[in-house]
Amino acid sequence: MQLAGMKMVAVGLTVAGGIAVSSGVMWQASSAAFTASTGTAANSWNAGTVVLSDDDSAVAMFNATNLRPGSTGDKCITVSYTGSLSSTVKMYGTAVSGALTPYVDLVIEEGSGGGFGSCTGFTPSGTAYTGTLANFGSTKTGFATGVGTFAPSGSGQQKTYHVTYTVNAATPDTAQAASAAATFTWEANS
Repeated sequence: MQLAGMKMVAVGLTVAGGIAVSSGVMWQASSAAFTASTGTAANSWNAGTVVLSDDDSAVAMFNATNLRPGSTGDKCITVSYTGSLSSTVKMYGTAVSGALTPYVDLVIEEGSGGGFGSCTGFTPSGTAYTGTLANFGSTKTGFATGVGTFAPSGSGQQKTYHVTYTVNAATPDTAQAASAAATFTWEANS
């Protein structure tokens, strides 16, 4: 029986040795390939900016009182673009209210020169809006319906807006003591 046991051990060792040699040959064959790779430097993505400001120092353009038919006034405001992306800028009205709005006629011109403190030096390049404050407030209510042609292609560009109001000469007596209010907004989209 000893001989048979030794044969079994020999057969077992032969099988185990065969498996080990076979595995070594397969490992050697699978790691013997030529390889190469290439790649880029670290990739990155950065969003551009859309930045808009004006020179009004958070002060209302108009605070007119004791108006009557024929009263008029004007102010300028310079809107500056400092974003990195090209953009389109539109002006529109928000919070437009009051019984006097149908009788306040507006003319909004675009151009250069002048500023919030003074319109001296303003040179118009076009008229963005002519009509009543009521119409402006009901039809120019957001970017999609806003007015203006300011389209900065990058940082450091500006446009001056000259806003003139006139209380319509045909304003009825029923408008005495009436008021109007509006906020003008400039929005840039890229």
